[in-house]
Amino acid sequence: MADETGKRYKKKKKVRINYRKAARALALLILVLTIVLSYLPVALGNGMSFDRSLIRPCGELGSKAPGIRAQSAIMYSTDLDMPVYEKNADQRMEPYSITKILTCYLALENLDPEMIVTASKNACRELEDGMELELEPGEESRAIDLIYATMMMSANDGAIALGEAVSGSESEFVKLMNKTIKRWGCKDTNFVNTNGWQNKNHYTTARDMAIITKHCFENEKLREIALTKKYTMPATNVGDELKMENALLKATDNLEVLTYGKTGSWSESQCTITLGFEESGLSAIIVLLGDTAKGRKEDPRALIKVAHDLTPGFIVTDSDKNVCNTWVKHGVKPRVSLDVKGLRYAYPKNQKAGGVKVKTEMDILEAPVRKGEKAGKFYIYANKEEVGEGYLYAGEDIETGWLPSYLYVSNRMTAFAGTVIVLILLLGFVLEKRQERRQRAKNKETSTRT
Repeated sequence: MADETGKRYKKKKKVRINYRKAARALALLILVLTIVLSYLPVALGNGMSFDRSLIRPCGELGSKAPGIRAQSAIMYSTDLDMPVYEKNADQRMEPYSITKILTCYLALENLDPEMIVTASKNACRELEDGMELELEPGEESRAIDLIYATMMMSANDGAIALGEAVSGSESEFVKLMNKTIKRWGCKDTNFVNTNGWQNKNHYTTARDMAIITKHCFENEKLREIALTKKYTMPATNVGDELKMENALLKATDNLEVLTYGKTGSWSESQCTITLGFEESGLSAIIVLLGDTAKGRKEDPRALIKVAHDLTPGFIVTDSDKNVCNTWVKHGVKPRVSLDVKGLRYAYPKNQKAGGVKVKTEMDILEAPVRKGEKAGKFYIYANKEEVGEGYLYAGEDIETGWLPSYLYVSNRMTAFAGTVIVLILLLGFVLEKRQERRQRAKNKETSTRT
């Protein structure tokens, strides 16, 4: 019976819980979790990612375009690698001096810029009413000077001299020109001279010339020369130095968004132009054939004005609120919402929102923070190239917080966690006291029976 009683006694024995210790342990656990859960996100990242709902579609092929004077035209998006506006784009027309972009491109690709080019009798032949350097047979010029003159002042003799320097003769150079553009996919273009002098067999289309323009101006030096405002050609062995200004900039009235280009003309009513421009994340080429001198100045501006409407892409931000947020040290709140101002455009080749990426760089902020204060920058990418950037601004005031806010614990969380901890400790104290009273009563009852 004793053994059996002992066994029964052991079965009935209860483990006494120390409520005070349990309460302190639980309170400590809550304190640690509060700090860890508040600080861990800060340690893992500098802020929240850009809200992708702010990347919204814009532009549409076939949208209403302005009336322009040019008989043939195209606007070719270099971002999407496709035309977004056409007007008789496959009609064969005379290019005139925009031919020279190919001549200068091939010269840059095949000649040492410092090479001395000796003008031939053929290069010096008189071309009625054309722009010339007035080279003399045997005159020696650097190749780079002839390229500047051919691009900036549209020197016809300079173009011939360059062609002969590359291929030995103008006719052989023309073969190189046509071979090159055929390789680029131009099917409706044929050149018979280096400078665009009027000839019924010298023709192109707006579509082909956009392709030629795209490839030629992949040469960075040609892009630089195309926008050079002034240039001085040094004196040669027979001629004085020559100061020249950029005909393209004059013809376009110094169009600010211009990135490269070249003009051509036969008269005031027979003008051409090819140009590239960049505007708010959009890059495109405009080719105008059969235009007037006035139209050549106004038509590009009209097309650029509606370029974003004609090109399918995405608007990124537009004075939006709470585009993302970042952390604030020692603030009543650990995070502040961020705003952006203005809009940018992005044109990914896949024409999908997933082709637009936004990278954010948050500043390290410490309270107090004031609404409108710069809090970082964002960068927009399309086709893996940066197409826009802007600042992030604090969207609200954040005042200085209590001591735990140094660990990114907000005042509200501090108050909540503190209240819970106090209640747990108080509950532990009450339960411990209750347990002690029960134990004393039990001990008193046992003593009375004895």
